[in-house]
Amino acid sequence: MKRNSLITQLLIYIILLPLLAACASGPAALPTRIAAAALPEPPTATSSTPIPILRGGPVAGATTTAPPPTPKGSGLNPGQAQQFFVRDAGPAAPVDFRPPPYPVPLSIHPDDHYWLQRPLPSNRRTYDLEWYPFGNDVLIPELAPYRIHHGIDLPNPAGTTILAASSGTVIHAGALPSPRNGVNYYGNTVVIQHDWQWQGKDVFTLYAHTLELFVQAGDHVEQGQLIAGVGSSGEVTDSHLHFEVRVGTNNYNDARNPALWLSPYEGWGTLAGRLVDRRGNFIPGAEVAVKSVNGNVPARIQRTYSLSVRSDEVWRENFVVGDLPAGDYILEVTVVGADDFITYRREVAIKPGQTSYEVIATQFEFVPTPTPEPTTTTAVITSTLPITATTTLDPTPTTEP
Repeated sequence: MKRNSLITQLLIYIILLPLLAACASGPAALPTRIAAAALPEPPTATSSTPIPILRGGPVAGATTTAPPPTPKGSGLNPGQAQQFFVRDAGPAAPVDFRPPPYPVPLSIHPDDHYWLQRPLPSNRRTYDLEWYPFGNDVLIPELAPYRIHHGIDLPNPAGTTILAASSGTVIHAGALPSPRNGVNYYGNTVVIQHDWQWQGKDVFTLYAHTLELFVQAGDHVEQGQLIAGVGSSGEVTDSHLHFEVRVGTNNYNDARNPALWLSPYEGWGTLAGRLVDRRGNFIPGAEVAVKSVNGNVPARIQRTYSLSVRSDEVWRENFVVGDLPAGDYILEVTVVGADDFITYRREVAIKPGQTSYEVIATQFEFVPTPTPEPTTTTAVITSTLPITATTTLDPTPTTEP
């Protein structure tokens, strides 16, 4: 056993001897570099050259072919296609739908003065009767003449909240009989003189035919404050709010078209204009029709003002069509003469929150048919004694105070 162990140790020594000699002779030699020419050339990334796929590290044998460039197509890129995206808006809005009005004061155009908020809540009817507009009598032939309108009528159920169109002081609250004949045409009425002026003139708003009053003369009210309830007091046939804007003095003859003062609905605008003859004189009673180009808005029909009402100091208009959704329209103004009629046609663009303006001047002098004067006739009745009777035509309708 000892002999075999000695032989084993001797063999191990013989094997390790060259290695010990190398360590004692100096540093070991560096590994031999492989010639650069022996390295493989890196692949060129072309459409036909295989390239490795790297997903967190190279995968042996996993290669693919680079796709060719994407060709330019004829379709729309995402940015262009976005304009055609229409979100589901749910059920269509009713025909009489109106969005909320813009906040006031609003003067996108420097000539505009939309400084008054609508005097009724937005969930009620805040637009006027189309067939009885400012500056006109009723436009329905079947109805007997009323009187030239110096305001607008807003039909609503009795008791509907009436709100102050702007801040100011109540200068009248109660019955408002006519100073001419004592008739209480307006019924229970509130008049507010506002805290501000326009072109150095006082501005007043009038709220008539109310059911009840919640303010009294001398009260200061804020814009939007409850002042009364819609009613049918005075000379009326149904409950509504009669609303006026008066400039300069609190006088019936100083009323202006409220459509140029009340804030438009969001996305809607106003059309105002002048129809004059070749001498620049207003032509009253001409039909004004506004028709949407694409037919998505019902046509609006009005007439140019009676000569008895006042125009706005800036616009000098004699017709206004308010509450028009922004868009393109055809304006047709028809002047009826003694023997024929002439229609003037314009393309107009209504801008949101602004007044668009048109001037139409005729090439002739307008001479309206004169109103017949009352005449006196004598009728002779055959009898034993001649009897003379005098007949006079009915006078013109009574005007408001």
